[in-house]
Amino acid sequence: MIENDEIKRFQDNLLIIRKAVGWSEEELGNQIGVTRQTINNLETQKSKLSKTQYIAMRAVLEKEIINSDENSKDTKMLVYLLETLIDNPEKYTIEDRKKIIEKANMLSPTIITKTNSRKDVSNDFVKIMEALGIVVGVAAGIVFFNKGKK
Repeated sequence: MIENDEIKRFQDNLLIIRKAVGWSEEELGNQIGVTRQTINNLETQKSKLSKTQYIAMRAVLEKEIINSDENSKDTKMLVYLLETLIDNPEKYTIEDRKKIIEKANMLSPTIITKTNSRKDVSNDFVKIMEALGIVVGVAAGIVFFNKGKK
């Protein structure tokens, strides 16, 4: 069951999640059938993320992870973000979550600007997380809302 806290956590971290995928506001909007302005309003908290929008976004992120090159693990940073910030934040310390956000904010803009590939950024992110001792153990690297939450 999807809970309001989960939707709130997702909205609070939507900007960093979108950047980790490498999508502009317009690209994410096109993925779920809304405007760039709607995405902007959600990211800036001017509008509240609906359950339907949440499900749509999680579905396109799931598709992106599944369709990514399995050998490159180019969506590993996204998996880290979803696991630690949205799905199971209670399993990680506040300090670890802050480090994850800090490093993702530092690296993800280079995906959007095409300075680095998503694969390179994701690999760098995972190396930094492992060096900090933050390891996400997720079967097949996929974390989703339909994984049987209580």
